[in-house]
Amino acid sequence: MNEKNVAEDCQDFDRWKEFEKHLPEGGVATAFPTQEACRERLASVRWPGGTTCLKCQTQDVGYHTARSIYFCRSCNYQFTALTGTLLQSSKLHPQLWFETAEEYIKWRAKHMGHDFGVQALAEYMGVAYPTAWRIRKTLKQDLGMDGGGLLARCICPDLHVNQLFSE
Repeated sequence: MNEKNVAEDCQDFDRWKEFEKHLPEGGVATAFPTQEACRERLASVRWPGGTTCLKCQTQDVGYHTARSIYFCRSCNYQFTALTGTLLQSSKLHPQLWFETAEEYIKWRAKHMGHDFGVQALAEYMGVAYPTAWRIRKTLKQDLGMDGGGLLARCICPDLHVNQLFSE
């Protein structure tokens, strides 16, 4: 391994340590104990100024509690906090994504230069190997060096992404 790779590994490792510092005290399971809490967190991160219709961009939006769905009063578009996100077509619930993202961050913060193994991830989540591979790819994309995406902002409430990715 050359000096450039070692320096990049150290820089990457420092980013993961910084992510770990911003995880909720007591863990994600304590901060977001229910599916509804996770969905509310997703909505508050996506729409900090209030829910906005994804189709017409108006804030004239209602919420149908029985169906857990938002609806636009202007254009009648229906959507959820997951619509248009990396979690949209996932069969896994948001709470499992939050907990897995936390575990992934902790792993990367402790193991410099080594990624979370796909088999270990499959066992942790209780999913098949190909599913775990896709999940790890998604986590790397969202949490990685080009990331600081939706999951990162959801599970690290006091994280300012520019703290990690400004260099």
